[in-house]
Amino acid sequence: MTRLDQYLFREVGTYVVGALAAVIMALLAGALYEVLAPLLQRGADPLVVGQYLAYKLPELVVRALPLAFLFGLLLVFSRLGEDSELKALLAGGIGKARVLLPMLMFAGVLFIAGIVLAETLVPRGLQKASSVLREAVVQKPRALLTPGTRFQDAYGRIVYVGEVGGDGSIGEVRVITAEEILLARQGRFQGGSLVLERGLRITYGSGRPRTVATFERGEVPLVELGFDPPGGLNNLSIAELRQRVRQYRSQGFSYQAELTTLYRKFAEPAASFSFALFAVGVAFFLLGGSRSLGFVGVAVLSFLYYATTSVGRIMGEQGVIPAWLAAFGPNLLYALVGLVLLRLGRR
Repeated sequence: MTRLDQYLFREVGTYVVGALAAVIMALLAGALYEVLAPLLQRGADPLVVGQYLAYKLPELVVRALPLAFLFGLLLVFSRLGEDSELKALLAGGIGKARVLLPMLMFAGVLFIAGIVLAETLVPRGLQKASSVLREAVVQKPRALLTPGTRFQDAYGRIVYVGEVGGDGSIGEVRVITAEEILLARQGRFQGGSLVLERGLRITYGSGRPRTVATFERGEVPLVELGFDPPGGLNNLSIAELRQRVRQYRSQGFSYQAELTTLYRKFAEPAASFSFALFAVGVAFFLLGGSRSLGFVGVAVLSFLYYATTSVGRIMGEQGVIPAWLAAFGPNLLYALVGLVLLRLGRR
């Protein structure tokens, strides 16, 4: 590693650490406002909510790393341009590609770290968060369940809740496995079980319905209940997401949310490569004039990515656009713009 590489690593790394803390705080604030505050208003225990938030921290770190990298890159290269250090590098025969190389190496480190964390600490943390909320779900279903909630029963079956009443009752319940589906119009929590009423039991073979039977009452054991709030698919590993996509596809259920999450497992850490290309391209493009991003410009460009990924995720989960485009679209956009700016920038 040359002295130039060490210098760029040190400068960018310092800003990334500070930006990481800021982005995590912003994500925590968003979670408090959009998700946790309504739960508290509906009677959830503040201590339980606080513990849940703490276990969510590894997931927030994985989400914040690429954004922090982009923020740090833009700040550092904006300063290098203002201080004429980039001009000095060009005058010394160091080209744009040589400046870009250590940032791509940095992005590679972040990519590996993001993948490893997403497959180890993130699922463990979210599973512990589910365990913390287990009793709260049973005791206060109105506070912690919302329409669209998914969780697992004691046998690992997926339980889907379509309706939640003001009195704590639930409706339009589905218990799903590869071999059978239980459909119930009503349900209620009783002790350590979910009691289903007035439902259907449909068994499958070779992906087709084999038997259909009605039942008046049934119990689903929740001894090992793991609660997932809406959108909580990140607690699944890559292998588990692939299995669920295959299962839903074979049974004719919508699997766009699972497929989008699967692609995002790779797209979010890979964004660091696009950001390296984008930030270096912007720096050399602005080098020829008196223009400068400034702190506001850096903040806008950084959080513009977060906005585009949020919109893409929603559109992908709803099937409006292909799942791969929803996940990788923002990365491709930043990379393309970076290539154009790098080519047009000062040589």
